[in-house]
Amino acid sequence: MKHKILIGSIISTLLAFILYTSNMRRVENAQLKIVGPTTSKVKKSKKKVKEPKIKKVKEPKVNSIEYSNHVKAKSGSNKQLVKMIKKVMGLDDSYQVAVQDLNNSSRYAVVSNTAKAHDAKDVMKLFLLIALYEQEQKGKIGSKTAIKIKKTDKAKGDGMFQVNMAYGVAYLREAMLKNNKTASNALIRKIGIKSIESVAKIMGADQTTIAKRFTGDAYGKTTANDLAKTMIGLYQGRVLNRQYASKVLSALAKSKERIKMVKGINGGVYATGDDDFATAIVQGKGNYCIAVWSSNNKNFNKLAKNVNTWFDKKHK
Repeated sequence: MKHKILIGSIISTLLAFILYTSNMRRVENAQLKIVGPTTSKVKKSKKKVKEPKIKKVKEPKVNSIEYSNHVKAKSGSNKQLVKMIKKVMGLDDSYQVAVQDLNNSSRYAVVSNTAKAHDAKDVMKLFLLIALYEQEQKGKIGSKTAIKIKKTDKAKGDGMFQVNMAYGVAYLREAMLKNNKTASNALIRKIGIKSIESVAKIMGADQTTIAKRFTGDAYGKTTANDLAKTMIGLYQGRVLNRQYASKVLSALAKSKERIKMVKGINGGVYATGDDDFATAIVQGKGNYCIAVWSSNNKNFNKLAKNVNTWFDKKHK
């Protein structure tokens, strides 16, 4: 019995050893595989997903929209005047300023951050007035000339003039200077757009155009430099002789209320303008012309006073 138990133990031990050896060989022959973390793959869509477009801010073209901080002065401009103009007008608004000493052609300043012509209203009557007197000077229009008001001349709401009635040139001129649109329209029709613009060009206003009728938000386009050249032309007797040039300046001086730009300035002041454009000839200790356009007229009067003080000091 003991022998049987001993033999059974030996057999069991032998079988266990054989099984152990077999497992060891299988482990040794097995290839070791390193399994890293799996990365989930995103299925690509057949359709390409468009990325949202980001609008690029394009810088405006200089000839259409101009920057307020691109201030330029014309070559030869008086440095003191330029510095003073820049200080008053600042960098917040677009503007054009032209100043000229009428007794010294080399003393001037043309400063701006926009060179193009801008919409103008009341100041355009300056060109109409000059063209009217030019017609009188040539004898094409006289004191007895009467102009019949047409339906196309009549401004909305105007009770001063009646359609199909004729009015004298002097009466129409006075009404035009008081900003009556019907009178202005009748005079434009009588003189003609080409004649008015031709006179403007001879005066040096080569960027100026006038509307067929004084209606809406603009009666034409011009620049501060064109206005200055026109006023200087009057002073120098260009287009109009001394007699008729004096009539234009006198008409401007007779305005009931001075425009905002020249309020508080002493001496002989011949001015015209509105909230967009203003121009004047000032005769005091020094004789000079000033013209200005701005997208904001808050500094017009301050500018004019500073320029006037500057000229006064120069002629002490």
